Amino acid sequence: MSLNKLVGGDCGGNNSLVQLSNIVRRDASQSQPHSQADRFVNEFMAQNAQIPQTFNMNALLNNLPKDNVMKSGASTSSYVPDMSTHMNRSWNAGPSSSYMSHAMMPNFHMMQQPMAQYYPQAPPPMVMSQSNVPMQYVNETDAGTMTSDDVRGKAQEYVNAAKDDDDMAYSQFMSFMKKISAGELNLGEATEKEERKLSNAELLDEMAEKYKEEWGKLSAEQSNYWETEAANGIPKEYLFTEGNVMLENKSALEIGKEKLKMGDIPGAVLCFEAAAQQQPDSAEAWFLLGTTQAENEQDPLAITALKKSLKMNPTQLEGYITLAAAYTNENMTKYAYSSLLDWLRASPKYFDIVPNDVSANKLDVKELEAHVKSLYLKAVQLNMDQIDPDVQNALGVIFNSCQEYDKAVDCFQTALMVASDNAKLWNRLGATLANSDKSEQAVDAYHQALNLEPGFIRARYNVGITCMNLGAHRQAAEHFLVALNQQYKAKSMFPESSSTDTSSSTIWTTLRMVCSFMGEHDVAKLVDERNLTELNKFFEFE
Repeated sequence: MSLNKLVGGDCGGNNSLVQLSNIVRRDASQSQPHSQADRFVNEFMAQNAQIPQTFNMNALLNNLPKDNVMKSGASTSSYVPDMSTHMNRSWNAGPSSSYMSHAMMPNFHMMQQPMAQYYPQAPPPMVMSQSNVPMQYVNETDAGTMTSDDVRGKAQEYVNAAKDDDDMAYSQFMSFMKKISAGELNLGEATEKEERKLSNAELLDEMAEKYKEEWGKLSAEQSNYWETEAANGIPKEYLFTEGNVMLENKSALEIGKEKLKMGDIPGAVLCFEAAAQQQPDSAEAWFLLGTTQAENEQDPLAITALKKSLKMNPTQLEGYITLAAAYTNENMTKYAYSSLLDWLRASPKYFDIVPNDVSANKLDVKELEAHVKSLYLKAVQLNMDQIDPDVQNALGVIFNSCQEYDKAVDCFQTALMVASDNAKLWNRLGATLANSDKSEQAVDAYHQALNLEPGFIRARYNVGITCMNLGAHRQAAEHFLVALNQQYKAKSMFPESSSTDTSSSTIWTTLRMVCSFMGEHDVAKLVDERNLTELNKFFEFE
């Protein structure tokens, strides 16, 4: 029976089912209903007088007997596709029962599955019924044992058998079979990939093992980068202040030394910058520039200048300790320990206590800390009858870096016993006392440093920080203003540049914080504008 005649509508009238309903309704209307059952029949016939709705093809095909025959040339087959199965199942290529049991013909799912690149569009449904090529099917029991070569061979047999069939020669299915026979599609490998289902943990483990070396290199590169000076804001080349009029003065180096004695730290910095530009190979100019910038609260520039100085003249021992202190301020402890190790190597007294078989670059921070500490303690033992202020100074930096503040205090106090005129030692002692919650004692140490060097801006800034910790916010703001006014004195050296700013951003930021603590929000706006004139008026500075 033709399904088209049963379901399809004629161009000019109703289909067979509608006609049958009309006949039944007509015959029923000739008799009068004598019971409730007759009334129900009449209602049913009235409802079905309309054109019936579209049939459910899936349900209809499932109700057909399985022995219906699909004719294909001279041979017959008892295969009818199970629509309810194939339309909702994932298609796996290769020797699985869902594909290989019908390997020689496309199933309905292959026609609509978007993943099957072999069928960009669904092939015509009547291709197979029009072919004169005899069909052979593979039993499910044989499908599991077939190899890729078997599949390729079967495909080649089919291609050879169908090469004279004009209907099949240019079909998409024939193109698919030709690709299999040519080895362009390896269904066996595809099946293995599809059937191998790993858990998330297994996938991660597999990827970790596969890319272990690459990830290790990437992690190492990232770790190494964050430990570099560039990542910590240390410029590779020194950044000179533009418009420095001292560049025209050939005596810039000597003038800078005089300003340093007078306590004019910012003025001395500009003179030493000019000297370093005039004499780029002068280790002295770079050394004085680096040590002065450290006192000027400009550690990144101090580090760059000191490195240049020590490269030219490795015997400038003070440069190593100042460099180590600057690295410590920038939280670059490994660089600080390396600088202290370089001091021992450069010292005529202690170079022989440094072992040659230990590479500092291969040690982590803790290992390097222990190594350097042990060497400096050994240096102390070599001179038990006298105090070496440089060794004690270096030990103080080490103990301060590893937060052993009491030991650091002892070292700085010991060094001051023989070098009481060293303002830097007094400042470091004050900073260590402040870090160990001894703020009152810290203020006394800072005042000792300022008595020796009134223009010591770092010591002045440290006094302001200690006042903040004590809750004396106005006094802290006044100390910060003193430091800023000292730095602004250097603007007199830039008569042609009103925009030149030689002040420290760190001091400005801390001053704004203090103004906020005081509740002076209008004054905080003056800080944002860097309006030093109005700030001096508010705090009654002359």
